[in-house]
Amino acid sequence: MTGISRLLDAIDGISEFIGKAVSWMCLAMIGVLLYEIAARYFFLSPTSWAHESTTMLYGTFCILAGAYTHKHQAHVRSEVIYHVLRTRTRAVLDLLTGAIVLVVFAVFFYAACNFAIESWQNHEVSSKSTWGVPVYPFKTMLPLGVGLVLLQSIAHWIRDLLVAFNLTPHD
Repeated sequence: MTGISRLLDAIDGISEFIGKAVSWMCLAMIGVLLYEIAARYFFLSPTSWAHESTTMLYGTFCILAGAYTHKHQAHVRSEVIYHVLRTRTRAVLDLLTGAIVLVVFAVFFYAACNFAIESWQNHEVSSKSTWGVPVYPFKTMLPLGVGLVLLQSIAHWIRDLLVAFNLTPHD
């Protein structure tokens, strides 16, 4: 079991590290927006790039923070009956729903990879502003983020499997 424990701890560590690292993007977004406000209102010289930059930073932040949120089980969910059930019963239910989640995320990961690859092949640039920033690096964050959530979902599923078969206590 130590090999499985190490694997699960490694997955948790990746999610934790990425989540804490991308949290610093909030400061970057604030800095860009403050710069835009100063340029627009104090110097009467608005930027052509600030809005789109913060949109891309925020999208990247949301996508990459998903695995961290999932690790801490902080996504919104309805638990009216769930907490009344025994731990093992909850694990069995989580195995069933988790299997569906894994399939959906695997399909989503495949589609996101194709989406990013196509963007890179076309050297896609933004059509939303005159800035014309390349968007393919940002579109790469989608399969990365989905892959991280998929990985964290696998870790949760393995833990539920261990609990369902009484192989280890639930965290």
